[in-house]
Amino acid sequence: AMTRVKAELPARALKLGAEELSLDVEPPDPQEPVAWRPVAALCLASCAHFYSVCSIFSYAGIMSTELGWAADRDSAGTFAGFLQSANVLGRMPTATFWGWYSDRFGAKSGLCWSMALIGLGNVLFGLVSDRNLAVIIRFVVLGMGNGWVTIFCPFAMDLAGAQQQVKLTSVVFSAGTLAQLFGPAVGGWTYGFWPAFPALVPSLLG
Repeated sequence: AMTRVKAELPARALKLGAEELSLDVEPPDPQEPVAWRPVAALCLASCAHFYSVCSIFSYAGIMSTELGWAADRDSAGTFAGFLQSANVLGRMPTATFWGWYSDRFGAKSGLCWSMALIGLGNVLFGLVSDRNLAVIIRFVVLGMGNGWVTIFCPFAMDLAGAQQQVKLTSVVFSAGTLAQLFGPAVGGWTYGFWPAFPALVPSLLG
């Protein structure tokens, strides 16, 4: 009998501890909707991120030839491909930094800095005429300065909680997919609107 009582005591203690904790902490309501304004802001941020990556796809080769970065269109493929991938390569060395920054100063602060640097990078790239400077801008400002991929997930957790994080993530990345779909078309259509700076208009739209 004493052995049975001793065996039941830890189970009862755990049960009482769980009941006590349940009085102090209430689980989030999975049915409570997330505020639409932050969700809309995240969707726009996702669109800005993906647009900065893919809008150049449709005119990188032509731009390289017209600005004298390549001898002709037949030989522009190598440089155009590197130009398009420079910002993606730039995100690799700073991904850990953006994670640290998000933990230290908050995901919202990191998101604001990332969007500001994306805007700055788009303007600078639209005004550039030197091939080396163009690569540096896309690698450093649009790449290293863009922490969206690292910051978004903890930001979504803070905003929606564990119950609705997946739903929020799907909505935001769906918006980014639209930018991937229409970004190259918009970039190609608006390229050359300003002959002196042919990439400025499509860059400003981002």
